[in-house]
Order: sequence, then structure tokens, then C-alpha cells
Amino acid sequence: MSSALPTVDAGLEPVRVAVESRDLISAAGVTHLLKTSPRVRVVQDRTDAHVLLALVNELCAQQAARLRATGSSRIVVIAARVHDLTPSIAAQAGLPVPLRRADVNAERLIRLLVGGHQVQERSPVLNDRDLQLLRLLADGATIAEVAARLFCSERTVKYALHQLLERFGLRNRVHAVAWAIRADLL
Repeated sequence: MSSALPTVDAGLEPVRVAVESRDLISAAGVTHLLKTSPRVRVVQDRTDAHVLLALVNELCAQQAARLRATGSSRIVVIAARVHDLTPSIAAQAGLPVPLRRADVNAERLIRLLVGGHQVQERSPVLNDRDLQLLRLLADGATIAEVAARLFCSERTVKYALHQLLERFGLRNRVHAVAWAIRADLL
């Protein structure tokens, strides 16, 4: 995973961004927004772009595979809807987890594109501790039982669970277990 992102300083060329969307109105709006920034240059040819900005309604497996097949080194995906399987769909294609369109404003988008905030090159994956936590919860263990089995405090378990829920946009323990089962992670 490369952490070297194109940045813009005085005298450096703007980050070249190709915008891709089947929704012409969304594409036109984002293109207009990006053209107002001197730090970004919108290009038509994907091969000339530093970043491919994909605007989708909802990321499906076919779209994810098509985006990965473009060969772009950096892909930023913005989706109108992000559901509980979106992270696993993105991960299977080697894409970053899409950002919800409602969570992206002009300033944040430009910072993401020029490297002010790093965009993940790949989706986050579950580590061994996350998998242990989910397996125990799937077996019906309480927080106290999980803490005893993992040799840590209840507060640590609650924090790990909170981090897992936040990372994948899940609502609660039941949702997390259901998501993991549907994504064949358990």
C-alpha cells in the first residue's frame, strides 16, 4: 500500500483527476466543483489522471470489478448509498471503502484528492482480534464472557466493538454478526 500521494505545493502541478459516473448531472456537478480549485485539474483521459474519482449510486460487485480493471493507481469511490455489504464488495475488488455522498463536502473532497487526507488504497480487513470478537458474539457470548475469553477488560471489548462498528458502518452487535456471516467472514 503506497502512502505517497500527489500533493500540491507552490510551483507543483495540480493533481489530475478523471471523473467517472453514469449519472451525467452528478459528473457535471463534481467536475464544475473541482474546476474551481487550483489544486485539481480535471482530465478526460483516465490514463492521464493521478486519481480516478468514481461516482456511483450503490457499489455492486460488477462495478467494483470494472473500476479495479481500469488500472488506475488511486481510485476514490463516492456512493449515494453505502450498505452493510459495501465494505466486503470493495475489499474483494481491492478498492477503498466508498465514501457516502452525504458525508463529502467540497473541501473534504479536494483534500482527499490532493493528499491532505490519505485515502485508503484497500478496504480495511478484519484482524484476528476482530474475528475472535465476532465469533464469540455469534456464539451468544456477553461482553463479560468475551472479556474473560480474550483475557482483557469489558471496557476493552466495548471499545474494540465500537471501533469495528464505526469502521464498517454497522449499527449494533447483531448487525455486525449478520454482516460478517453474509460476507462469509465467519
